[in-house]
Amino acid sequence: MLTQAEIRVCMDIGCHQHRVLIGLANGEILEEFDLPHTPSAIKQFFHKTESYQNKYSAQVVLAMEGYNGHARPIDKFALIRGYRLLNVNNNKLAKFKEIFPGPAKSDAIDTRKIFELLTLQEHLPMAKKSVK
Repeated sequence: MLTQAEIRVCMDIGCHQHRVLIGLANGEILEEFDLPHTPSAIKQFFHKTESYQNKYSAQVVLAMEGYNGHARPIDKFALIRGYRLLNVNNNKLAKFKEIFPGPAKSDAIDTRKIFELLTLQEHLPMAKKSVK
């Protein structure tokens, strides 16, 4: 179960870069950015999430939507740091977007929809089944 004391990090995984949204459990979006898939950028990303973790005294929950292994090594580093790691089913995310339509597909829109899913999963069974 998700709580108010969380930093929610949503990622749409790509092969060369990832789209990231960082927000709070209350729905407030703190930051959105593109993350190049390079060792230095990934190191900076974890420094940034740890800063938010310390600032808000909150657990980090990382929800990732992607396939073909492009999430490595981010997923491994997240688990090492004790982050709660969630996999977003891309087919169920697409169905969610059909039911709750928005603008055309883009990585930024996908991360916002993942963030919505995390917020709604406490209230809608369909949303809960989309992230594990």
